[in-house]
Amino acid sequence: MKILFLSQFFPPEMGALASRTYEHAKYWVQEGHEVTVVCGFPNYPDGIVPPEYHGKWLAREDWDGIRVLRGWLYATPNRGVVKRSIAFVTYMISSILVAIFFTGKCDVVVASSPQLLCGVAGYIVSLIKWRPFVFEVRDLWPAQIIDLGVIKNRFIIFLLSSLESFLYNRAKAIVTIAPAMSREIARRGFPEDKIFTIPNGINEEFFKPTNGGIKIRQEKGWDTSKIVVLYIGTMGLSQGLETILQVAENMKDNSDVLFVFVGAGADREHLISLAEQKKLTNTRFYPPVKKQEMPDWYSSADICLVSLKKRNVFLYNIPSKMFEIMACERPILLGAEGQARELLEQSGAGIAVEPENADAYTEALIKMIQDPEMGKLFGKKGREYVLAHFTRRENARKYLGVFSKVMGKTV
Repeated sequence: MKILFLSQFFPPEMGALASRTYEHAKYWVQEGHEVTVVCGFPNYPDGIVPPEYHGKWLAREDWDGIRVLRGWLYATPNRGVVKRSIAFVTYMISSILVAIFFTGKCDVVVASSPQLLCGVAGYIVSLIKWRPFVFEVRDLWPAQIIDLGVIKNRFIIFLLSSLESFLYNRAKAIVTIAPAMSREIARRGFPEDKIFTIPNGINEEFFKPTNGGIKIRQEKGWDTSKIVVLYIGTMGLSQGLETILQVAENMKDNSDVLFVFVGAGADREHLISLAEQKKLTNTRFYPPVKKQEMPDWYSSADICLVSLKKRNVFLYNIPSKMFEIMACERPILLGAEGQARELLEQSGAGIAVEPENADAYTEALIKMIQDPEMGKLFGKKGREYVLAHFTRRENARKYLGVFSKVMGKTV
């Protein structure tokens, strides 16, 4: 089978979409299929394109047998509505041109959100190539950006909602990353028989406990007796990390606890400034780390944080970092409701609290600190659960079943 996949982000870029696309595609290639990914020049999250792409509008690469075609796009940091919208539009245009003129024949066209214009590109390419269109929905846009207050103009909301419905109707299959997301789309009246749930997951051979955490602690000068509470990932509008700084303020008299933030995002500088204003000596901020270093960073922590704001749209989300933390046998302190909380409680991998409730976070954190054996048990249960239910290889095989259905043949 020849699979054409449109994804704005792809390694070496960080993030759930880049990792998900690459790891699924790698397994498809291993199963004997041909995979072409059309993406943009790497620039996420800082908006800086590496020098080797300067002066080009198309780059051809091979990643473990995956044919990767990168098209020019307007590169911008992961913040600011207008500039990010321009990036989305330029990727849509370049991906359509690259897919039409440089990818050759295919059997199925897949496009991944959250940005809807990638879906538009995928649909247009599927029409031109006369092939079925599969729409991967990773976040419920525009509901998420409306709920976060990013967009308030009613006309723009109407246009985006209409575009979302248009893509759902035109797709031969809709693939979501969480059961609650699939149920919500079906609730809106879209046929259940074309909605499939293929969750995020992990490469269990990569994400696992390591001894590298000791080295991280030594390099960063963290006292070996410190209880390291780690947040690693995007520091944006969705995560509600101001609440975690309030927790750090609540815990400032406990010199044994250190809050570590690793990553980039629209709120990073604000969070650093806020920590300085609060004179929080128990916080540390570090830039994003390469993916190959992440298991060591997780292993350096005693407790890992997963945080979301208290918004209805996040009832349908499962943050991908949950699977990574669980695979690395670290206990999770989760501030989320809905699907994410359900997963945590089913797995027994940590403690869930009300989002944006600093007192609830603090109480749960103290409980975990006072009972380290409980944390070890959380970690063990988490890895066992994720290995049983959320490996990339199994999810990639499920995806092949979706392709088989829309193509009307066995693959």
